[in-house]
Amino acid sequence: MTKKIVLAVIAAAAVFFYYRQTHRDYYDYLTMSGATPLAVARRVPAGVRLEIDGLVKKTYRFSGDALNALATTRIRTREISPSGNFLGAYIHVGIPAFNILEGIAPKKPDHAGFDQPLDILVTFHSASGKRACFSFNELIMTGDGKPVTLAFSRQPVEPTTDAVREQYTGNVYAADLEGLRLICPREPDTARYLENVVRISYTTIPVDEKALPPRRKKFSCQSDSITCIDGNTATPGILTPVARTSNDHWIRIGHGHGYDEIATVEGYRLRDFLRTNFPGLTAEDFFLFVACDGYRALFSGREIFSTDDGAAMIIADRLNGKRPAEGYLLAPTRDFFSDRGMWGFSQVVWIHHTQIEE
Repeated sequence: MTKKIVLAVIAAAAVFFYYRQTHRDYYDYLTMSGATPLAVARRVPAGVRLEIDGLVKKTYRFSGDALNALATTRIRTREISPSGNFLGAYIHVGIPAFNILEGIAPKKPDHAGFDQPLDILVTFHSASGKRACFSFNELIMTGDGKPVTLAFSRQPVEPTTDAVREQYTGNVYAADLEGLRLICPREPDTARYLENVVRISYTTIPVDEKALPPRRKKFSCQSDSITCIDGNTATPGILTPVARTSNDHWIRIGHGHGYDEIATVEGYRLRDFLRTNFPGLTAEDFFLFVACDGYRALFSGREIFSTDDGAAMIIADRLNGKRPAEGYLLAPTRDFFSDRGMWGFSQVVWIHHTQIEE
């Protein structure tokens, strides 16, 4: 009996020391400062799995342990359903999609007419078969504030008053996450939130290539008008009733070549232009913008119409007080990288959400 007690004590001590070592940073913080840490580091659960496939060099498969190598973030969300119901406030710990995808370079077929990744569609897939779609650009080219994130921990934000907290029913979700939850903190509702994400795929959206100019690098051209394309119908874009705006602090940094300038741009609000020329559009649609030299970039309607980044997008006809030599300039002025800035912007293709859902 005594031997069993001794073994039990040894086992308990071993568990204690193991736990103390694996949580050493937490206890060092507690011991040295006397403060109680609330925003603590967390690890991706070991059972989590994530696969990335499609237009990539190979299919990538990550375990929870592998994902722990990536930098995480802690984000608070106030969640509203698409129908307008309050779902609660939560603290998430997760990995920004940028931190995962910046190391997964798209690879298109050798015969692709446009060989750059700016027209890639990124789709997140849940274990139940549900999907959420994004443009590659809104995950890679934008800034780090409130990033699209794959969260692996969720804790409800509760009132600090004990009496209120005991009766509080404002948070729909109480349990922590068991898998990866896609969250989109920049957006006003949870339309693109997704539970238990297991796969990310890179694809392109089929468009009528005959209606678009071929890609010609270093080709000099000018755009004096913008054509709006909806299926087989192409019409001249209307600018006259569209509200004008400006930005005197557009920091232009190329993803490949670095800093260009801090520019002043004037022109038309992009979201107003689209609403004027594509009656019936929805925020679930996508838009492919094309330049006269064949350069192109895919944007989601959610980003354009539902975020501050979208509100700052401009069809510029003045750059630093002068008309650009290439004509119209597409200027996403809040982007971190300016690669979506499009010289000689000449065409926009409306891609209905039903085309993506097929």
